[in-house]
Amino acid sequence: MEYPKYVKVNDSDLMMALRQGMRPMMTWFDTSRRNLPYFYNYIEGKRYGNSHHESYSAVHTMGRWWDALVNASYITGEAVPEEIYENLRYWAFHIFDNKTGMPANLDLNTFEAVPLCDLHNLREALYAFTSMIKKNPADNQAKEMALHLIRMVDTYADFETGGWKTKQYENDCGGKVMCGASDSSEIYRFSSTLGRYIGALVRLYREWPLPQALSQAIRLTKTCFRVMLREDGGFDADLFAKHIHSTTSTISGVAMLGDLLHDRQILDRVRSFFENGFHEIALDFGWCLENAKRPDDLVGEINNTCDLMEACLCLGRAGYPEYYDMADRMIRGHVLPSQLLDVSWLPDEATKDPATDRFASRMRGAFGFPCPYGHEYEPGSPISFNWDIVGGGVSGLCQAYGHITSYKEGMADINLLFDMEDSSIRFRSPYEHKGDAEIMLKQPFCVRIRLHQGIQEEPLTAALNRQKIRWDIIDSWLYLYDLPLSVPVQFPMKYVPARVLYQFRDHGFYVRYEGNRITGMDCPGKRLCFFPELSEKNGKEQ
Repeated sequence: MEYPKYVKVNDSDLMMALRQGMRPMMTWFDTSRRNLPYFYNYIEGKRYGNSHHESYSAVHTMGRWWDALVNASYITGEAVPEEIYENLRYWAFHIFDNKTGMPANLDLNTFEAVPLCDLHNLREALYAFTSMIKKNPADNQAKEMALHLIRMVDTYADFETGGWKTKQYENDCGGKVMCGASDSSEIYRFSSTLGRYIGALVRLYREWPLPQALSQAIRLTKTCFRVMLREDGGFDADLFAKHIHSTTSTISGVAMLGDLLHDRQILDRVRSFFENGFHEIALDFGWCLENAKRPDDLVGEINNTCDLMEACLCLGRAGYPEYYDMADRMIRGHVLPSQLLDVSWLPDEATKDPATDRFASRMRGAFGFPCPYGHEYEPGSPISFNWDIVGGGVSGLCQAYGHITSYKEGMADINLLFDMEDSSIRFRSPYEHKGDAEIMLKQPFCVRIRLHQGIQEEPLTAALNRQKIRWDIIDSWLYLYDLPLSVPVQFPMKYVPARVLYQFRDHGFYVRYEGNRITGMDCPGKRLCFFPELSEKNGKEQ
């Protein structure tokens, strides 16, 4: 394949990204294996196409797709064919239909269940039942299975150490457990198993306020603070996990619990991680290392980025607006650009193999393992878009959409600068409309808009004064008073260009910004790049 230097990207249209992200989740099923979702994806080489994993196809991908499709359909209004949900529902229940009572791995030769449970999948199994309940609050079968899983965890989790009572489980259930995200030295690492499951319990509680779910989330968070997430907020791969998504999903889940409970102590522990350990694994525009076992490359993972972004949203809602700014930068600077929308360089032939048929057309909308600057680390490096990740990417963007605006005490907050419209307000983002923001109120509110530190205040305030709009700027918020109803109010929100030098381990590169939009990045010799290349010396576009 001929790889271009650049690919076309989206960095501002959240709704389009959600719609495109839904597409592959409605097509990449293995029709030769009872419509089992695929897990692995490779763009070329010996593993070109899509294939299965013994536990991740039936649980990891399935659970993420449930979560993403239900939430994205609700936001976008795009209908998901009922047969898609039926395919996913079949696998959600089928993997529990075994003597152990836990989600079973598959024998990839026979595709029959084996009495081996991958504890890395606890989160995704519960995601599936939570999504069924959100789709149909009267789904008692899904409720029974969610409660069953919680009871199994209560019985066999060691809340003191964060481990699993393996001997008791084997004796009682006649099966074994493992963790596919861990090596032999990490086998029952808390973050890779029970830690990442905390967020699933919180999501379940928000849809179905089950006391057992809340109790278990709180007890597991106490375990997390004892065995992993210490007060200093540091990151130690030997304590957390070398599989970074295990760390980030645990951080996200703990933040979600703090947000649910309005517990500042929990959120301060998360904040401490962002101030310290975060910098060992990620950069502030959202790129996050995929795996600490490979310390010398810049291969990331969008699942990780979206976990961190979700934690930032929780901190932003708790009264730390700088984390809303970071979330905005992560979405605009990394999550959206990394979505595979330009598939012009991929093959698209019709084949009889469901793993490769119309490859390019069905790949559009995927998320994968991006580097800061593009899809490929260096020429010849593997490029992959594993199918659980499109679920994680779309799910994260759904969380972000819910935070664009918030309402309290007669005030409407614009937290993330993306286009949105609801029954109270319509907002048009300056990033999508040539530097001009626009607000139209449908109901009376005082409005405040989060300002980026690079805002050009003079043209903004001059425009407001010309329109005789009362305003204040306090800290990082623009307050607007007495806006007229049903009348669009427009004003400039332009930004002073900035150049930032990033260092991550042995790598260093410049990034050029206008607000939170990346307008250029060092990427000499790279292909499939998201942004115009800057010269290494002075950060100017070449």
